[in-house]
Amino acid sequence: MIETHANAYTEPLSFRIIIRVLGSMRLAVHLLLFVAIASIIGTVLPQQEVYTDYLHQFGPFWFTVFGQLDLYDVYRCGWYMGIVAFLIVSTTVCVLRNAPRMLREMRHVQTSPSDRFLQNRPEHFTSRSAKAHTEIIQSSVAALRDFGYRARLIKAPSGNIQLFAQKGRFYRVGYLLTHVGIILFCVGAIDNANLPLKWAEWTGSVHPEKNFDLPLSRIPPSSWLSSSSSAFRGIITIPVGQTVNAMFELVGDGFLVQRLPFILRLDAFKVTHYSNGLAKDFVSTVSLYHPDGKWFKTGIVRVNHPMSVAGVQIYQSSYSDSASKLQLHNYLLSDPGLSPATITAGVGEHLKTFASQYAISITDFKTQNVIPRKAVGLSPAPHHGMINMGPTVSYQVDNARDHSRVIIKSYMKPFPRHGEAYRLIGFRVLGSTTYHYLTIPQGPEHGIRLFMTYLGDLEQAARNGDNASKAVFLRNLDKAQAQTQVFLPPHDRDAFLQASLKAMQELRIYPLPFLTVFHHYDLHWSAGLEITRYPGMKIIYIACFALVLGIFILFYVPRRRIWIRIEEDKGKSRITLFADSSRNEEDFHRDMEQLNERLQEKF
Repeated sequence: MIETHANAYTEPLSFRIIIRVLGSMRLAVHLLLFVAIASIIGTVLPQQEVYTDYLHQFGPFWFTVFGQLDLYDVYRCGWYMGIVAFLIVSTTVCVLRNAPRMLREMRHVQTSPSDRFLQNRPEHFTSRSAKAHTEIIQSSVAALRDFGYRARLIKAPSGNIQLFAQKGRFYRVGYLLTHVGIILFCVGAIDNANLPLKWAEWTGSVHPEKNFDLPLSRIPPSSWLSSSSSAFRGIITIPVGQTVNAMFELVGDGFLVQRLPFILRLDAFKVTHYSNGLAKDFVSTVSLYHPDGKWFKTGIVRVNHPMSVAGVQIYQSSYSDSASKLQLHNYLLSDPGLSPATITAGVGEHLKTFASQYAISITDFKTQNVIPRKAVGLSPAPHHGMINMGPTVSYQVDNARDHSRVIIKSYMKPFPRHGEAYRLIGFRVLGSTTYHYLTIPQGPEHGIRLFMTYLGDLEQAARNGDNASKAVFLRNLDKAQAQTQVFLPPHDRDAFLQASLKAMQELRIYPLPFLTVFHHYDLHWSAGLEITRYPGMKIIYIACFALVLGIFILFYVPRRRIWIRIEEDKGKSRITLFADSSRNEEDFHRDMEQLNERLQEKF
């Protein structure tokens, strides 16, 4: 008998316990908390970036810890999707368990409950009246109408007369909408996670490529994704006038090549700046073509204003120089009076000079270079402490003889200080973090040709045995002006002379036998575009609407019920008011006190 009883009830009891645990609010709250924490991490920590950037940012130890936890791609990692899937199951069980009962309550309102039920209501008022039942009913209906209730006359189980009124009959819809919204939100998140791609990675049919220097034509087919992928998020840098039909999607410490469902061409790019030189806005004009080459759309992509086409979003994420041609003037310090050699190069190019003893590598180019004013010896302005130094080129010079390396920054825009204009050139030896600066005075024609000629004339005067004196300095300055046909106004001669002597002293620690000055550039832009397809976003938008509407109903549409029972008691009528509210009990209590007072006045 005992064994038979155990066999009959153990399994159903276990199943009921599992269902009860899965549908419990405590489990749902914990799962929501885990999802919220993971989402915060995914928001604060940049996602799907190159692993070397994470390594430089966090260091080897934390880089390894975060990598083991899959924090660099939170929204698509296994544990996050597992929590989201578990939350879907838990919330669905909760809805399936409670929705039928709630629907029955909304459809069949209990207008005549038991005496015990009414006695347990939080609001309970009793009064007496000598008036007839008909008059009492009419007065009660009128009072309820004044408070916004529509009353119904019903028969109580004991045969007494009873009025019932309520507001917010469908308040349980808020509960259902919030829970359904959570389910839809999680479904959308899983849809955006591109589970087919994760499965392909787990089964080995897709292999991320880890050689970022590999040309596109040599990337193996196992690292390519079809244009029909359900979801993707990738980046591409495209020069103006170029077309692309694929982009790169970072996966772990490698990447996959995602084919686009269209051909994209960057027609134009424009960047605007604030007065202090910081980027204000950058805009790309792009044209889209079908795979057969037929045009079908042209649009504008700007920051926070993506372009949308067939479920694909195109965002403006960055911009950079794209093979802009830089023109440099190279002066020989051994004979500065000679006309400079013109060098034309682009970022990434390498040049040889001085019989190949020195190798010049162009490393960076910026059209705007905003730095603190105090960094160049200027006091902060009233409205801001920054100054825009304008176009800047950076290059490094390697000496093949002693294997030394010098880092150079050359500024094209004149640098004003104390009413004079200077050309600024910064330099540092590899291994040092401190830049030294040359401040070379500019002549009236915004160049350093007058200074370099003047430097050459002074060197020749020194070789001829002339001693340093003001007369020698002025005589050679006049000579340099005659040679270059660049003439200084009389009031600028002394200032130019003082600035030139200071620049010559600065040149004494300059480690190279030549001086390369940034002269001009022919700008070519590249736009960094982020292209995404998230099919689950439509589901997420519906989920957000359901959540907002459900929360609004729960907060602002409480269920309020009122029963007024009329009974015979020693030749008089006893009127009893019962009421309850699902929310805002204090406000509801004050309303019921006012309603009771109104009834007392009418009785």
